[in-house]
Amino acid sequence: MRPHVPYPWPWGQPSILVTLEEERNPPTKSWLDDDFDSDDSDLDSDYIPSENTASSPGSESASEDSSSATSDYVIDVSESELAQLNADAETNWPSSPTPSIKEALEEEELAKQIAKLVEAEQNAASVYNPDEVVALLTQLYELLISMGHWPEHSVAYAPHTNPPLNEALAVQLGYAPAAIALMHRLPYVKSNIEWEDCEIVAQTRFANYTNEECLREGRHPYPYQYIDDCPDIDAWLLPLMIPRRDGWNVMLDTKIGVIRAYCTERSPPEDTVEWRRYCKASGNEKDKMEYRGAPSVPASRYLSEIIYAYSSLSRLPIMHPYRNDPQEKRYGPSYETWLASEEREEQLALLRLYTDCGWPDAWRRDEFLKRWEAEKDEIGVRRAKHD
Repeated sequence: MRPHVPYPWPWGQPSILVTLEEERNPPTKSWLDDDFDSDDSDLDSDYIPSENTASSPGSESASEDSSSATSDYVIDVSESELAQLNADAETNWPSSPTPSIKEALEEEELAKQIAKLVEAEQNAASVYNPDEVVALLTQLYELLISMGHWPEHSVAYAPHTNPPLNEALAVQLGYAPAAIALMHRLPYVKSNIEWEDCEIVAQTRFANYTNEECLREGRHPYPYQYIDDCPDIDAWLLPLMIPRRDGWNVMLDTKIGVIRAYCTERSPPEDTVEWRRYCKASGNEKDKMEYRGAPSVPASRYLSEIIYAYSSLSRLPIMHPYRNDPQEKRYGPSYETWLASEEREEQLALLRLYTDCGWPDAWRRDEFLKRWEAEKDEIGVRRAKHD
């Protein structure tokens, strides 16, 4: 079991560039991090101070002389040097370059980072396999059905005939051929499942391109549909999830096989190379293309992380997405203690039932669903008494 990772994981994941840098330059341990108090310290523990060290004749006067000499020592710094040091401290630049030099240095560093990003994306494109995306998305859907989040038979598999995919409309809307080809092959959560029941991330549902409304919205998802004079997103991007307000955009780049995901409430993080590459220089137009600035994550890694999150019970299905992290701490001044206690009761009950019913190796789904319904009723009765 991995250490706990808080929200926005698993929907927000590190950029492919960050991962590449971490693999190439793993952090090294500094001697400053050593535990000098531990028994296995490499320090020489055989050292024995001289008996005369502290009480030898003249030691006290020698110490006083040393202290006096230290206090009398003055570093001679000219006024111009002092002004330079103060300027350095204010700018956080050791040589205090002029604004134009500082900007040039920043641009040079950004160019290097962009080159690394391009290299990483090219490597991702070389191993991208649409079959793997289809297989992983199928695995995720079937996992959620198995865990009781959706009813059985909630997924429609290719070929899609009832209803069929309207390819003529997809072409008319401007989807790239690679995106349309993948639409035909993806599994879809059936449209008869209510939006709220479909969610595993808040305010967001999986795309179903046999639905013409979804097909249209995929070219202009929230929030871009509400931005004046905003063009459609790039034709080769295929949204795997469709957000409402404060939901998540999860877009597959069918050119290079990466996923760009971000919460529409917060926008993509602005400290990434992707953001500075596409959005920093765009001025007032950046809102129309902020999806380009979302971290690039290889599609197979992204979907595998989500599968791991649920199969390991690091995130819980069935519960509302806002409460699906069983290790999240909700107690505090900004959160009602009674509500946090009730949510925790549900989380613990769900975790216990998954274990009792044999998850994952000896899983008894029908037994789990019956016991969960009974457990919810009991929790409801206890809450009614409390109220």
